[in-house]
Amino acid sequence: VVGYPDYDSIEEYKKIFQNSYKKYNQNFKIQGIKMILDGSPQGRTAWMRTPYNGEDEYCGYGTMKDEEVEKAVRKAYEEDIQILAHCNGDRAAEQYIYAIRKTKNNNKIRPVIIHSQLLGTDQIPDLKVLEIIPSFFIAHIYYWGDVHIKNFGYERAKKISPAGTALKENIIYTFHQDSPVIAPNMFETIWCAVKRETKERVLLDQNERIGVIDAIKAVTINAAYQYFEEEKKGSIKEGKYANLIITDKNPLKVDIDEIKNIKVMETLKEGKTLYTR
Repeated sequence: VVGYPDYDSIEEYKKIFQNSYKKYNQNFKIQGIKMILDGSPQGRTAWMRTPYNGEDEYCGYGTMKDEEVEKAVRKAYEEDIQILAHCNGDRAAEQYIYAIRKTKNNNKIRPVIIHSQLLGTDQIPDLKVLEIIPSFFIAHIYYWGDVHIKNFGYERAKKISPAGTALKENIIYTFHQDSPVIAPNMFETIWCAVKRETKERVLLDQNERIGVIDAIKAVTINAAYQYFEEEKKGSIKEGKYANLIITDKNPLKVDIDEIKNIKVMETLKEGKTLYTR
């Protein structure tokens, strides 16, 4: 378990968890800080650069002032700790990108944008230059894609979670489920990235689809990189931890719609079986 306290409480957490600060102690560590820069697109509180459908001016709203965001990001770079920012809307992402550009130093802290729902494809080159990792809540496509079409219109909604563009730009990206918002079902998430279909069976921008192997990389190799653990986790290689799952079907060989139904038959951590079906 890796913890990211709110940016203004990190000093308190460093005292409480001094043996777990930037290093594992009994499988737990504090690795950095997190801040929340807007709300949710389905709740019409994500901070956007252009108004919501049916609104003349309303674009959602941010939760922090620019100087507060810059202060938090500067602290992360100066103390060489990772920073995560919840950004659903493209305006929130713009605020975070600007703060990183303004305060960045030579420390490789791998800043992360959590959710990245309406990240503009025009913003993705900035992520590459600034070494920012987008972590897409890509299951939004299925669970709230139809709501996004209502809130933003099809042309904007179809581009949510632009993993395909990130892949084309050779940017490291990851996926997550934001549990307990939805269940932590990685195979469903992989299916969402590969299929890009809403509950109402509407297909969202197929140019943003990615292949199964690239979706698997997002939750294995890339995820390990996001947590600075690529030397020990993320792939099967001599010298790495034997953290493995055994599944009932091969995700690379089944039909796309079968991917979400794949079952985990056994789970191993460091070579020891923790779960069997």
